Amino acid sequence: IRAMELKLRALDGVITIESLTGELHRGRLELQGVFDGKHNRAKLATNGSLVGLDIATALAAAEADPNLSGTANLAWQLTSRGRTGNELVAALKGPVKLTTEQVVLHELGIEGMLCQAVALTNQEALTASFPNSSSFQTLSIDIKLADGKARLRPLQADLPNIALRGTGEYDLVSRDFDTSFKAKLAPGLEQLDRACRVSKRLIAIEWPVDCVGNTATDPGQWCRVDTEEVIEDLAT
Repeated sequence: IRAMELKLRALDGVITIESLTGELHRGRLELQGVFDGKHNRAKLATNGSLVGLDIATALAAAEADPNLSGTANLAWQLTSRGRTGNELVAALKGPVKLTTEQVVLHELGIEGMLCQAVALTNQEALTASFPNSSSFQTLSIDIKLADGKARLRPLQADLPNIALRGTGEYDLVSRDFDTSFKAKLAPGLEQLDRACRVSKRLIAIEWPVDCVGNTATDPGQWCRVDTEEVIEDLAT
């Protein structure tokens, strides 16, 4: 934390952070908290915010592949208890609100993936090339921490001509995740490739997108579109 200003009180094994401000990964950090270490199982309570966090810098510092870029804003109100740092992380409970700006997911082209699925239902072949990344217009998540998991409900993301709405779960220790989305497509998708034109029937369908993996693995292997389910819906 750069340019940190801290005001705290320590008494009888209890540290009360009345205010902590500074710069964390280019974002403005403000938090308050209480750490009660009087007994073998410590207790922690904290609330605060982080505005303008550089996502790629934060991921690199966490020794994770910086396959996301952009900025993030977080606000939280959390409690925990445990005997070690890992136990405190695993026992975190409470809500976290995450919003982002200018986020790009590298090594995973969502537009190309969905266009491929649409072209399959149109029984045509794509001729255009697609970027190996996804630029989000908006991305926000309401997170609930409990039992070592981050439950993502709802998870909302918008790209040009694609709206994703879903839920998911992320393991704080293993970094495994499992999310399911419903994608709504707009007619403008046809501008990318004639083969992925979206008819009125296709606009009405919620395209199932499943993403499963680990943040340390190749993003290109994370997600798939359940085209078989879409074709069954069209047939019905």
